[in-house]
Amino acid sequence: MPLSHFLAALFSGVGIGFTVAAPIGPMGMLCIQRTLASGMATGLATGFGAATVHLIYSAFAVLGLGALAQPWVEANAVVFGIVSALTLLWFALRTHRCSIVLQEAGEIDRVRLARAYLSAIALGLTNPLTVILFLAALHAFSTQAAAAPMIAGVFVGSAVWWMILSTIVATARSRLTPRMLSLSSRVASLMLLGLGTTMLLRIAQRALE
Repeated sequence: MPLSHFLAALFSGVGIGFTVAAPIGPMGMLCIQRTLASGMATGLATGFGAATVHLIYSAFAVLGLGALAQPWVEANAVVFGIVSALTLLWFALRTHRCSIVLQEAGEIDRVRLARAYLSAIALGLTNPLTVILFLAALHAFSTQAAAAPMIAGVFVGSAVWWMILSTIVATARSRLTPRMLSLSSRVASLMLLGLGTTMLLRIAQRALE
């Protein structure tokens, strides 16, 4: 494979990954809340979980499975929305009760990070926004012959965004007083609650039309 083709596919993937990750939706709010509550490592674990979902979807798209799955995804959009909304509500209620970790532990809490990573994958796989954005990008995937660098680029682009977001929030976190930090985390969890409730209301409204 010519180097120019490799780089073109790689940077195209980076652009798609960054673009899909950048909108501040449910996953972005979850990353922000977890960074505020538990620190940058947990925020990054959440973001890398989202990047892994983007990697999975891009692999499906490059292999041609995205176009085949599109009719099924559209037919079950309501189910995806309900599952995603209920997951958001659960995260909101759970995180609202969690205590704030004011100091980073000397040893990395691998269990906490694993839970953050896996739960982010669960939310990302059912997030309608992610599905819609990748379906919209199917044409870009179908025009690329270099599958591996394209898929790797999507993960890199997504991961770069989550590192930027986690770093910004962690920097702000270090300047907050314990009371302000607790309040900020609670506000973020309430926004998650609002997002989940809004999704359910929209689904109910469509069902009644």
